[in-house]
Amino acid sequence: MKSKHKVIRALMLVTQLGISMMVPVLLCVWLGGLLQKKLGSPLWLWVFLFLGMGAAFRNVYYLLKPFYSRDKEREDAELAYIENLKKEGLRRQQEQKEKKEQK
Repeated sequence: MKSKHKVIRALMLVTQLGISMMVPVLLCVWLGGLLQKKLGSPLWLWVFLFLGMGAAFRNVYYLLKPFYSRDKEREDAELAYIENLKKEGLRRQQEQKEKKEQK
């Protein structure tokens, strides 16, 4: 049951990403085209196209930020656990070395 929810959530995220990228670009291109027709300068289309692409990438960044922050927290916890294991192993090696030297 949990795997079904994960698949559904992944599909929802992909869909949301697609919509969040397409809508700003298409709206800005449409607005740029309107301004180009009214004012007669092709510069407006390009300006609004780049504004739309910037907005799309901003949306993607904010949608994926929480997803990657959870992975980062888990990865940091795993790295801290590994570091603690290393320190414990070094401490035990040092203790064994000291015991051998005492004999």
